[in-house]
Amino acid sequence: MEHYLKQELYELIKSDSKIFDFIQKGSLDGIWYWDLEKPENEWMSEKFWTELGYNPNKMPHKASAWQGIINQDDLNLAIENFNKHCSDPTHPYDQTVRYIHKNGSTVYIRCRGIAIRDDKGKPIRMLGAHTNITEITESKIEIEEINRQLNEKNKELEQFTYLTSHDLQEPLNSIISFSSLLEGNKENLDEIGKKSIEVIVNSSHRMKDFIIALLEYSRIGKQKVKEEVNIIELIKNLKTDLYDIIDKNEASINYIGKPLKIQAFKIDLIKLIQNLIINGIKYTDTETKPKIVIDIKEHTQHYEFSIKDNGIGIAKEHYDKIFEVFQRLHTRNKFSGTGIGLSHCKKVVELHGGEIWLTSEIGKGTTFYFTISK
Repeated sequence: MEHYLKQELYELIKSDSKIFDFIQKGSLDGIWYWDLEKPENEWMSEKFWTELGYNPNKMPHKASAWQGIINQDDLNLAIENFNKHCSDPTHPYDQTVRYIHKNGSTVYIRCRGIAIRDDKGKPIRMLGAHTNITEITESKIEIEEINRQLNEKNKELEQFTYLTSHDLQEPLNSIISFSSLLEGNKENLDEIGKKSIEVIVNSSHRMKDFIIALLEYSRIGKQKVKEEVNIIELIKNLKTDLYDIIDKNEASINYIGKPLKIQAFKIDLIKLIQNLIINGIKYTDTETKPKIVIDIKEHTQHYEFSIKDNGIGIAKEHYDKIFEVFQRLHTRNKFSGTGIGLSHCKKVVELHGGEIWLTSEIGKGTTFYFTISK
């Protein structure tokens, strides 16, 4: 049964031309009504022309008027759809076409229509409507161009990764190998030679650490599809992988959250939690046994992780700085590292649509928090 307001609107359109004028001016960017029995005759509303930059009073109500300013490939598409629609009413007359604006620019129009048929089903009229989608289409084109440029940048990054992993590491490995040989025979060197060998060995190992860290940073996001991650299993495996550093520092790692399985980029999530655990162990006073406590709270839209340590703490003015690449708060003599670890964590969290932050107290420890979107 038709709604009474719909029936009332139909009657108003029949009796009051202002209602039709409002509908065609207020909700559409042009209406056309085509006589298929006299195909040159076609009525176009004023807005049909003003959207294209033309004075409606100077434009004839002729099909040839718009056919002269439409992209000819799109005209062929429209004619093809028109013929299909006339033969089969279920085939939609609906396509996006390009018109040439009076100022020479391109106007993207979504053109829809319906054939009006006689008692025998023969199409005798065509009613159509235009919607100007130029702004949306140009935004889409702009986004596609940005994506194309990003793909190009990704290719450049892959080339950089290859260069780093092969061309740079090869000579570096040679330096490390030969300097190690010299180090084994340093009793034959004077003090300057011994010191030089020590510097070469330490510097080459530090450079290798940088290269590996950069490689890991560049690989973030390589996994395209999320997978189910069992958090208890993940932490259990991490404790096995980190056994040496845990044992050496007499550290403890405890998970106090509930058993949980989440969807995530597993490889990146493992590296994220691993980095935060290692930092919690590393940045601890020598007389303190590191204690790491991991927890997860489930919210409606995300999971909130917390990784708490009893380390040396971080001053509040450094909270933002530590997430920047190559930013270090301590000298290498006191704490080793590349300055990439926390920027790596931030990138992984953002890959998961989350945020990362911390609370800390000097001398009492730090808690890192991060969220993973569901």
